[in-house]
Amino acid sequence: MHETVYVADCALGRGVFSAREFAPGERILEFTGPIITLAEAIAKGDAEANPLQFDDHHYLDLQPPAVFLNHSCTPNTGVATDFWLVALREIPAGEELRFDYSTTMHENRWTMACRCGASNCRGLVADFRLLPLECRQHYLRLGIVQPFIVRALNGAQD
Repeated sequence: MHETVYVADCALGRGVFSAREFAPGERILEFTGPIITLAEAIAKGDAEANPLQFDDHHYLDLQPPAVFLNHSCTPNTGVATDFWLVALREIPAGEELRFDYSTTMHENRWTMACRCGASNCRGLVADFRLLPLECRQHYLRLGIVQPFIVRALNGAQD
């Protein structure tokens, strides 16, 4: 078990919770797992959502505890420098950790109905490029958009 987080039941099934307080910008958890292709991610069937996209053709097949992280349209964490989950604000011990899955998606094929329960819930989790402009800009300022997506945006600005 990881000393900074734990997995427990939550409203969405299982989730990852903070085992201690975290300050804004603090690293919480490094994602680990084997590198797989899009075809291998698709072959996972219902578990296709579990791998984390980190470039145009590759995914990290997340291992516990990261595989249990849930999405939120109002996240308290984000994925920085490819594989680190970082706190976006002060997080007390015992709070569920969630990130916006869209900040890691750039494949133009997979979507998920959102059940995050946030007051600003978008209702659908989809590629970063489909987020409202203000939301995209906010996430870019926070530095929690996967580097390969940032590179693609810099090649084709809105």
